[in-house]
Amino acid sequence: MSAIWKTISSISRFNTPMLRWRRPTLPDELIIAGRRVPVVATRRPTARGVRLRASAVNGRIEISLPPRGGDEIGAALLKTHRDWLEAQVAKWPRAIAFAPGAVIPIDGNPVRIDWSVDHPRTPAQAGDVLRVGGPLHLLPGRIERWLKARALADLEPATRRLAAQLGRPLARVSVGDASSRWGSCAGARSGEGARIAYSWRLILAPAWVRFAIVAHEAAHLVHQDHSPAFHALNRQLDPRAAEAKRWLARHGAALHWVGRA
Repeated sequence: MSAIWKTISSISRFNTPMLRWRRPTLPDELIIAGRRVPVVATRRPTARGVRLRASAVNGRIEISLPPRGGDEIGAALLKTHRDWLEAQVAKWPRAIAFAPGAVIPIDGNPVRIDWSVDHPRTPAQAGDVLRVGGPLHLLPGRIERWLKARALADLEPATRRLAAQLGRPLARVSVGDASSRWGSCAGARSGEGARIAYSWRLILAPAWVRFAIVAHEAAHLVHQDHSPAFHALNRQLDPRAAEAKRWLARHGAALHWVGRA
């Protein structure tokens, strides 16, 4: 047995190339349900395992990995959960680009983009039509900036009104494009006043849904948690808070697809 082993070992070592195990490479994208879907893998210091998620908001497959390893499990999950991924992606909203003739929601109502090079460059809404001019390649940016300005013009006065009603200082109100939350409140305990930020995409939702987020963040000026006292104040400021939460759970993901190419 010893002689046989040595012979095999000698052949493997000197006459054949060494075989090395290669870690599976996760793909950058997949074709799922007829759509080209990015695959994003992220290592998380606190992760103990591998998690697979189909994000309807971000429009991508997300794989959470531990600090080391997990690539082979992630690659296997993509294969064994292919049917599940197909079903999830098939339910995703479709992108609505800021383009001539496109219909986008504003205040929860459908509005058609009417572009002409001869129209004024500043967007102007008249009923269910949004007229805008200027170079076509600048159209998406121009509409997005207009929507952001309109969102801030609506959200800031409402927020300051509730802050004054609650007797709480408010330093700043801003809008951004966060994908994980519709609003956030920071610095409520500071003497300089809180900073409240909203997603500009709330301007796409009905006004009563938008106000529900304002009431939620205003309640955080008093309670920096989600305790029973917070929810009681939230309901006091907006009796439709629960209804708005259900609306966003059903329609919120689609708002993140408005303006995507």
